[in-house]
Amino acid sequence: MPTSEEQHSSTSTADARGADPKSVLIADDDRLIVATLGERLRAAGFKVIEAFDGPSALAAGASEKPDLAIIDHAMPGMNGIEVARALAASSAVPVIFLSEHGDETIVNEAISAGALTYLVKPIDPQQLLPIVRAALQRAREAYALREQSERLRVALQKEQNVSAAAGLLMATFGVGKREAFERLRQQARSRRARLDEVATELVRAYDETGRLLQQYAESVAPQKPGEPGRP
Repeated sequence: MPTSEEQHSSTSTADARGADPKSVLIADDDRLIVATLGERLRAAGFKVIEAFDGPSALAAGASEKPDLAIIDHAMPGMNGIEVARALAASSAVPVIFLSEHGDETIVNEAISAGALTYLVKPIDPQQLLPIVRAALQRAREAYALREQSERLRVALQKEQNVSAAAGLLMATFGVGKREAFERLRQQARSRRARLDEVATELVRAYDETGRLLQQYAESVAPQKPGEPGRP
C-alpha cells in the first residue's frame, strides 16, 4: 500500500501532467536553491523555467508566460520586487517571494507588488508542492474574479450605450421610449447586428459629430468690429 507521501506526490504529478501542464519560473542567484526546487517540481510533473538574475527572470517571464513565478527578493541586476511589478504590468504572472529575511518592510513591499505568499529561506522541498498548488489555486480564483468583473463591466457599458442611443432617438425624432427602442431593434434586425452594436455605433457617431462641431466653433471665432477682414 502506498504511503500518504507517495499518494500525495502521485496526485500532484497527475494534476500537473494534465492536458495543460503548469509551468513555474524559479528565479534566484543561488543555483543550488534553483536546482533543489526545480528538481522537486519536475518530479511532480511541472515544467520548470530557470533564471539566475533579475533581467533574465523578467525576460523569461515575458517570453515563456509561466503559470507561476518563484522569485528571490535579492537578485543581481534587478531585485525581485522590480521583476514582480514588471511581470504584473506585462503578463500578470502570479508570484511567490523568497528571501533570507522576514523583514516587515520587505514583506509589505512584496505584498504591494502582488505576491501571493512570502517564504523565508531555507525552504523545505517537501512543503513546496502544497504551497505551489495553493498559490496556483489562488491565482485561478483571482483570474476568474477579474474575468467576471470585466464581463460585468462590458455588460453594463452595453446597457448604458443602448439607453443612451434610445435617448438620442427620443430627443431627435420626438418619439417615446418604446418607439425609440423599437427603432433600434429594427435597425439591428435589418443589419443582422446585435442591439448593443447598433447602439454603440450611434452613440459614437453622435460623440464624433459633437467633437467636430466643437472644433469648428473654436476655430471660427467671431471677429470684433474694427478687426482685419471686417468692414
